[in-house]
Amino acid sequence: MKAKKILLSVMPYEGEVQDRVTAKFYKNSAVKYMPLGVLSVAACIPGRYEIKILDAASLGLTMEETLAAIEEFAPDILGLSVVTYRAWAMLEILNRASAPIKVVGGPHATKSHALILQQGAHAVFVDDAEGTFPKWLEDGCPQGVFYGGQVDMDAIPLPARHLLDLNDYRIEQNDDMLFNVGSLRLPMFSSRGCPYACIYCDVQQKKFNFKSIDKCVAEFRDLIGMGATSIHILDDAFNVNKARVSALSEAIMQENLIVDWSARGTVETREQVIADLAAAGCKRLHVGIESLDDDVLIYFKKSCRLKHIERFCELCNKYGIDVLGYFIIGAPGETEEYRRMLPQRIKNLGIRLPYFNLLSPLAETPYYEQLLRDGQFDRDYWGDFCKNPVRDFIIPEVRSVEEEDRLRATIDDYVNYFKRKDMSVFAS
Repeated sequence: MKAKKILLSVMPYEGEVQDRVTAKFYKNSAVKYMPLGVLSVAACIPGRYEIKILDAASLGLTMEETLAAIEEFAPDILGLSVVTYRAWAMLEILNRASAPIKVVGGPHATKSHALILQQGAHAVFVDDAEGTFPKWLEDGCPQGVFYGGQVDMDAIPLPARHLLDLNDYRIEQNDDMLFNVGSLRLPMFSSRGCPYACIYCDVQQKKFNFKSIDKCVAEFRDLIGMGATSIHILDDAFNVNKARVSALSEAIMQENLIVDWSARGTVETREQVIADLAAAGCKRLHVGIESLDDDVLIYFKKSCRLKHIERFCELCNKYGIDVLGYFIIGAPGETEEYRRMLPQRIKNLGIRLPYFNLLSPLAETPYYEQLLRDGQFDRDYWGDFCKNPVRDFIIPEVRSVEEEDRLRATIDDYVNYFKRKDMSVFAS
């Protein structure tokens, strides 16, 4: 059987939805994440296929450059990994690429799979595709929607990072970096999914699915062998299972894996867990704190309260772990006094790396769905966008232009405040 050529591509940034959420300061050009989902699927494809990965986003390719790269490889099968923000790019490639078979997966496929088929995809993969995509290949590439559910993360190979050029992910230092992690910061997933129901969040996978400790240690070792100067565990909720966190920390110490590492997680109040992380060399925890007001935390449907945040910060300060704290402003009931005092309160908590976002009705979030049900929008803007993706779509908003400008100016003031205080060197 003649080997088929498969190209798996991440969408370019060009034409993506215009972000009303995050200040430009935090979109540092040095921050590039390998497309772990695509690499994980690629690792499961039988060896008789010729595989190429195109990370158009990290490479900074334009749409025309992305299409040129696709045509140069001339794949038999073109697989697109798509987030809703880049649905316009997906549509452009589906319409213009000459590959005989074009398929789509990624978060955008979860709710929009039927639309994507109508927009020109031969097949759409919903949920984890490590099992369904190779089977689809062996079955002769049938048309339709294929549901993968959740794979056993221990039963699949490590992501096929060897298909990418590490030099494309080396960090070029600049003055706006939040922290220094050397020249090669590589990401990994120790788990997928988040069981929490925060209203502003668009994570689609709500069931927590995780790798074994042995698998995580093997991946740590693999990344260190690749020359990683830092490892970032890019989970949605790294520390949901507290016993697992301590067990992983113990294993890292037993294996003598010495490397700068960090993780994305949730507010943690058990001292032993923080102590274990620090002993294992964890340098930073990236945590969605979001607000220091209990009423707002309740509105956001956060599981933590201010007393938990205070305890978390106290423990991290005690054990020398930096907190990269995400904060959201613009919630209903948030006062001018709260906004005015927020920088000082953050400083008092010892959070060196604050990261500010603006509450916005992102696609596929409970917040947007509630606003829609309440009649605060005259139509389903995100639904219309998914049906007919347009270039540079602007996230809908319920605030007045004046209020939005004030909030954006407030975030700019926060950024300038923390830079001026030199609490750190400001990346992501």
